[in-house]
Amino acid sequence: MLTLAVLCDDAAASDGFLAEHGVSILVTLDNGRRWLLDAGTTDVFLLNAERMGLSLDGLAGIAISHGHDDHTGGLAFHPRLKGTPPVYGHPYAWHKQYEVKNGEPVRVCGMPYLARRYTDPVFKPLNNMAKLDEDLYFLTDIPREPGSYAPIGGKFFNEDGTGPCPILDDATLVARTPRGLVVLFGCAHAGYVNILKAVRKGFPGDKLLSVVGGLHLNGASGKALAEAVAYTGSFKSKEFSFRGGHCTGDKAIAYFRETFGDEAVGPLGAGRTIAY
Repeated sequence: MLTLAVLCDDAAASDGFLAEHGVSILVTLDNGRRWLLDAGTTDVFLLNAERMGLSLDGLAGIAISHGHDDHTGGLAFHPRLKGTPPVYGHPYAWHKQYEVKNGEPVRVCGMPYLARRYTDPVFKPLNNMAKLDEDLYFLTDIPREPGSYAPIGGKFFNEDGTGPCPILDDATLVARTPRGLVVLFGCAHAGYVNILKAVRKGFPGDKLLSVVGGLHLNGASGKALAEAVAYTGSFKSKEFSFRGGHCTGDKAIAYFRETFGDEAVGPLGAGRTIAY
């Protein structure tokens, strides 16, 4: 059985769990090995794991979806994890980035200093598609079709707002189950449809069982949402489910719910456990 424990999200699934802007999901594979996707912004992922009665000791590894601080900030607490788990990510995750918005202070949004310091010795760079474990894959360097929706605005290599950052380090996890593919997103900066197209190409013939995580559809146009729903429907399984959190947006969740139904579609939420 594959299980996902949501340790960090922008909202909590129920009282008693902490929420913060970020994502962290504990993935337990059928073979018993455990992987962490992202680590949120602070130590909230550790606190919620404790409240869920979950140990994060002896992780097989940590996969980071990209270098933004709301996904890597929690790596500053890497020394608390017994077993010194390796950290996997695209090599561009180390690039410094700045968020520049009119009328607002410039914000450093790349991987924080302590996260860099503690994970540098155990960091393992990955490109394209790599197998992390039995039936667990890391996909990055996703092709972005011209004109496709890919939310990369507002991030720059320079604090003066020059050098737009294409967020090339954006990555996705895919867990393969007998019932279909479970796709775990951090932020989907490469574009939701672009990513699913890469997943479909990498696993021809497999159906889409579930979409989970931050899908960055909160600023998507009606056209982009329609394309996302249509492509999802083109290879979803009969048991398809959708759990969107972080940067997905209520509008996107409602849009998916109109097509796939209330039982299949819902929010993510810290403290939730999903089993397949």
